[in-house]
Amino acid sequence: MIAAPGPLVPSRRLLELLGLAAGTALLVARLDLATLAAGLGLFLWGMTHLEEAIKRLSGGTLDRWLHAATRRPLRAIGVGALTTALVQSSSLVTLLAMSFVGAGLVALPGAIALIFGANLGTTTGAWLIAGLGLKVDLAHYAMPLLAIGLIGSRLLQGSRAGLAGLLLGVGLLFLGIDFMKLGFETWQDGLSLDGLAGERVWHWPLFVLFGVAATVVMQSSHATLLIILAALASGQLPYLPALAIAIGANIGTTVTALIGALGAGSAGRRLAGAHLIFNLVTACVALALLLPLAHLVDLLGGWIGLAEGAWPLKLALFHTLFNGLGILLMLPMIPRLAGLLERLIPDPGRQDPAEARYLDATALEHADTAVAAMEQEARRLERRAYHLLCAAILMPSAEVIGHPPDRAVARASIDTDAWPSVNARYHARIKPLLAEFLAFHARIDAPLTKAQAARLEALYQRSLRLVEAVRFGEVLQRSLLRHADPASPLREAHDDLRMAVAEGLNRLANAPDTPQIGAALEETRRHWQHELADRLRHQRLDAWLASSLMNDLHQASRLLEALTPPNYASP
Repeated sequence: MIAAPGPLVPSRRLLELLGLAAGTALLVARLDLATLAAGLGLFLWGMTHLEEAIKRLSGGTLDRWLHAATRRPLRAIGVGALTTALVQSSSLVTLLAMSFVGAGLVALPGAIALIFGANLGTTTGAWLIAGLGLKVDLAHYAMPLLAIGLIGSRLLQGSRAGLAGLLLGVGLLFLGIDFMKLGFETWQDGLSLDGLAGERVWHWPLFVLFGVAATVVMQSSHATLLIILAALASGQLPYLPALAIAIGANIGTTVTALIGALGAGSAGRRLAGAHLIFNLVTACVALALLLPLAHLVDLLGGWIGLAEGAWPLKLALFHTLFNGLGILLMLPMIPRLAGLLERLIPDPGRQDPAEARYLDATALEHADTAVAAMEQEARRLERRAYHLLCAAILMPSAEVIGHPPDRAVARASIDTDAWPSVNARYHARIKPLLAEFLAFHARIDAPLTKAQAARLEALYQRSLRLVEAVRFGEVLQRSLLRHADPASPLREAHDDLRMAVAEGLNRLANAPDTPQIGAALEETRRHWQHELADRLRHQRLDAWLASSLMNDLHQASRLLEALTPPNYASP
């Protein structure tokens, strides 16, 4: 019996095409909606260009400035606010802070304070749009900026190309604001919310949700504020609902941090959680006190000379006021909030010791955090390599790195079954970490200064030399184990070799800038060259064993040479 065919289900691609076709038809039919959509698209495109240009022009300066600011909460709040006001992107500052925390550069409380300041700084965008964007013919200034920016970004290189990108971004922002303003002026018979001016309090949470949804979809609270400010200025939106939408935009802006936290470690997720908690608490307080805050805005507006009907400027003042109130409420709670998040989002267990600890995807967003993450992971790789090299010369790492090695330890009896295979430990603990290290290095595409590029290259080469040294240690260990018996003709020479390599490793681990790291090994090699010649001459040593010892001395020399900083390499 043949089963009846099931209902036809449209594919996702078909639904997307139908939605695109319907949207296109609507925009073609309504010129006012098309103008609004074009303005919004230009504004978001301009924000993207502006963020990229700022990252390129800062050359790490912005990163270092924010890093230095997180040492004190009040200073972090001030610098976070000022930086966000300058770059007009709280998302950029938020992702920077997540990168710092993920790379282990700053503590969580300092990064939380920086996020609080970024929330306050983002309110300057509303002031700029309300004070200039809605009153000045920005298209008049946008065209020359677009022309210079487009031509410059094609013809120029380096920081000058970054400056051209900055001009292009500003030009797109100006043009987008002008299109949005024109679209709302044309849309006289469109959406009108005069009936919900505030008498029905239950509508306010709906407007908050609208602000959240709009910001999540557009990935920019500035874009949401631009829409409501333009609608407010054209009379399409009443004042109190506009305030509620601004509250929702404040919540929606946390989506950037939440998305960034998906690829971050536990530290980055904690900061994203702090951002969400702060914005939710601030929004709840602002919504509960909406009418008193609106009344306070009227009072403050009168004191600073705002006209009675200057609704866009009053909304900007409200935006600043409730974010400032949120900081006052949450500032004393930063240590407790950090502790709570550390308990709720603990560090993952270290079941896999080869797993990278600092190479979060968020660290790739900015030059300084990428370099810092590489440096910290390189130190972990170096420590593992040194411990493995101690096993290669059959000496405990505590007796080699912890303090100057003792010859009695080198001469002690050797239990050949107690020492792990260098090759097995390399594949279990070194190679996986090295693979993550190299993959992370290949993914770095943030604009780098010459110093940063040189530092990355040095870390890259250092990691390769560490692995090279471990491979030499693997060959050396096999020979040392074969001749570990006290009766072996090579045991005395091997003890001298192990002691010399241990002295070199001790200097590298504790004073890497010390020259002549391989001096002890070179002295041992010269001594045993003469000793071997004498023993061979008097037939006290087999030539086969003599060649093995010379090969072991050579492997030990190559091991230390691979670890020696280039400035102190032997000529």
